Amino acid sequence: MSVAALGFLAGGALADSISPDSFTADLAVGESVTITKTVTVSAGGPSDALIDAYFLFDTSGSMGGVINAAKAAAGDIFSTIATEFGAGVAGGVGVFSESAALPSGIAPPGSVINQNVTTTTADVISGINNVTLCNPDCGGDFPESANTAIELVAENASWRPGSNRFIFAFSDASSKGSADADVIAALAAEGIRLVSLDFGSGAFTTDMAELGAITFSSSATPGSIVDDVTAGIVEGFSEYETVSVGDLGGGGPLISVSAVCTGADIGACVGDSAVGEYDRSVDRTFTFDVTFTRTGAGTSVFDTFALVDGGIVATEADRFPGPDVAPVPLPAAAWMLIAGLGGMGLLRRRQK
Repeated sequence: MSVAALGFLAGGALADSISPDSFTADLAVGESVTITKTVTVSAGGPSDALIDAYFLFDTSGSMGGVINAAKAAAGDIFSTIATEFGAGVAGGVGVFSESAALPSGIAPPGSVINQNVTTTTADVISGINNVTLCNPDCGGDFPESANTAIELVAENASWRPGSNRFIFAFSDASSKGSADADVIAALAAEGIRLVSLDFGSGAFTTDMAELGAITFSSSATPGSIVDDVTAGIVEGFSEYETVSVGDLGGGGPLISVSAVCTGADIGACVGDSAVGEYDRSVDRTFTFDVTFTRTGAGTSVFDTFALVDGGIVATEADRFPGPDVAPVPLPAAAWMLIAGLGGMGLLRRRQK
């Protein structure tokens, strides 16, 4: 594993950041305030990134000798990521094969188990452990429907806004189904990085490489597989093209948030984003003018994020106090009593 990867996994030593890390302002409805936010994208990698990891298993008969190894690798990969990023990690689990005649309870070829992305680590590990082969009736030709499965997961999984998204695909066979161009487009549309583990002779690696995947062989020991795949996640963060700041809709409906890029390291500011060909060989600094406008009365508490290629890498807390509860109207009798007391006070002043 590279030095950069080791630094990334150490946690705390490297961290992308957004500053100030908190902001509070009192604004009347219609008022605005603009502040400068500085985003630092660190060398090596982030330590607070929001990560969604979807594990997709080939469950055809040929996987019989390696399915447990694939599940163990997936469980270790997810546990390692979850340990590093904690509450920032979510996962999902799905399967694919090739035959339409599958036992009850198993998803059809190219479909996924109905376990969507969740932040409950125990549910993800349970989903991985519950993956079983689709025997006895899912044989036939050698290619499996990995392409179709990957496209369906990309388009239908409940990816969290601002998450850094990964699909981990495990198979021992070549792939068939959706056209490569369609899969590539689906992955790009959701900003998903594809990672593949080949438990066969290399055909799966070849097909996944054509989809732009980071590819790994399963011939190494389980521990080195986890290390290699985790290093692949680091590689997924190593180069980037856009940096921006946004609340991902969290300020609404009371606070409107807009940003203008004012400094783009070696790149250029284009509207609300810094755009360029960046890498994490050095720390890079970007600046933004962020404007908050109050559009409604009430307290608004939300986060603003540093986004690298649309994925959250750092979080800043914004607080805008305001009246949460309208004044409670007094009963008519109370108003009469106040009026009466006021009249008595006026009478006394006149009598003096």
